Amino acid sequence: MRKEIIVLDIETTGLKPKEDLILELGMVKLNLETGKISELFDKVFKDPRLTAKHREAWIFQNGFMELDEVRNAEPISKYMDEIQGIMNQFQGSITAWNRDFDSAFLEHAGFNLGPAIDCPMKKSVDYFKIEGPFGYKWPKAQEAWDILFPDRPKIEEHRGLDDSRMEATIIYELYKRGQYNPL
Repeated sequence: MRKEIIVLDIETTGLKPKEDLILELGMVKLNLETGKISELFDKVFKDPRLTAKHREAWIFQNGFMELDEVRNAEPISKYMDEIQGIMNQFQGSITAWNRDFDSAFLEHAGFNLGPAIDCPMKKSVDYFKIEGPFGYKWPKAQEAWDILFPDRPKIEEHRGLDDSRMEATIIYELYKRGQYNPL
């Protein structure tokens, strides 16, 4: 049985896969036996549909990504084969902290992630027990980190590779505690 999964994270101009643009993708491989996290991919993209209106996107307004990084980047289409090649090796073993969000954008862009596996964010709701307006809410990656690692302060950078590493660390800890099994 395979004991490695991909944990990925994207940054976008908004929340709608059919309208908004993927600006960055980070992917790491997580070995569930050892906890080793290995970088697989880390790129910023310039979508040909990028316009002046996108400078108001949350990712730019909050200082996590500079508009010039995107303006000077290559389009995601340049990396399609490389990205899909990585994904092909891990079909049915690809996740993200909010898997539905990331996979919707990537699938709309033409990628095949293979069969869905459980979303660690959704699967950990009852473990974290964070109160929301309608009961326990989906934990943000930052909230999960702060609960799991109170003595290891870290701020979520909202950058693809850093966030995928952070999320892989959270997933591994949940796996060790018997709270999440993606396989």
